[in-house]
Amino acid sequence: MSGIDFVRIGAVGNAPYQASNPNAFVHNRGGIAYEYSIGRFEVTTAEWVPFFNAAFRLPADQRIPHIVAPSFWGAAGSPGNWTVPAGNERRPVGDISWRMAAIFCNWNHNGRGATREAFMSGAYDVESFGFESGVPNLRFTDQQAHSPGARYWIPTFDELFKASHFDPNGNGPGQARWWEYNNASDTAPVYGTPGVLVNGVLAQANAGWDSGDYPGRSPFTVPLGSYGVQSPWGLLDTAGGTTEWTETVTTSSSGTRSRVFDGSFWSHDAGQAVLLDGLRGRGEEFPHVPTFEFGVRLASSVPAPGTSAAGLCLLVLTGARRSRRPAQCTRSQESSSA
Repeated sequence: MSGIDFVRIGAVGNAPYQASNPNAFVHNRGGIAYEYSIGRFEVTTAEWVPFFNAAFRLPADQRIPHIVAPSFWGAAGSPGNWTVPAGNERRPVGDISWRMAAIFCNWNHNGRGATREAFMSGAYDVESFGFESGVPNLRFTDQQAHSPGARYWIPTFDELFKASHFDPNGNGPGQARWWEYNNASDTAPVYGTPGVLVNGVLAQANAGWDSGDYPGRSPFTVPLGSYGVQSPWGLLDTAGGTTEWTETVTTSSSGTRSRVFDGSFWSHDAGQAVLLDGLRGRGEEFPHVPTFEFGVRLASSVPAPGTSAAGLCLLVLTGARRSRRPAQCTRSQESSSA
């Protein structure tokens, strides 16, 4: 039992998104030939704390590789003894590398066990995580797709793309469409702190602001679900909160491999957030990077296990990379039109 609130995604065999430029990354994507489930929320502090406590309680000689304690979450305490203060249960978790997200999937797949084996395989083989000899940080060796039979996994870009933008009834009952933005609209979300009017419109997503804009308030303490804005399938915070890892791998012309991520994030500049939240926006990063903006929303088999049955960030062209500290980031944005 994961305790994660999952949404079931149907409309099996839906038509993929058709971009006017056939070379665009999103062209012909998002058509899914199977049912799946995806988290209504990004991973919360309440869901992450038991995982990290179990990992950090293992004996020193059995510690899990690639696990680093996050700074941007709502937990209190010390490694192995973290707790969740009242009111922080739904705070999202940043500082998640792709590899940590994969290990979290393994742990849930294996029934949230307390042994090292529960973390090391199931959805992804942690022993595969590394880089090719002689090309550090360029071509990773991590298992690229989740194992057959995985009960939980990091969603593919297509799975997250469909759950965020595709609406089977967008033009009326049974008349499907793709929305430009992940708020079931062709108008970009309004970014700001919850409950505040921005240019006369109530804020809709946790991006584009910081404590300098609203003294005494912080984007890092806003609980998931605070805005109530949903994707066509009922996902919350697909804009704002953390940007979300996907399983999808890209390879540049030079052979550099990266994982795709999607969606704007807390403290993200509003203008750049609009670009990343649109149909053609996305980013790429190496799987070992755990900076403040990265989180994850899990995917699962159907019916979903655990549910009943009834700073300045610059948008850059795809392929650009740089080492980053929490106040810096790189982004990829399709330079061509849809």
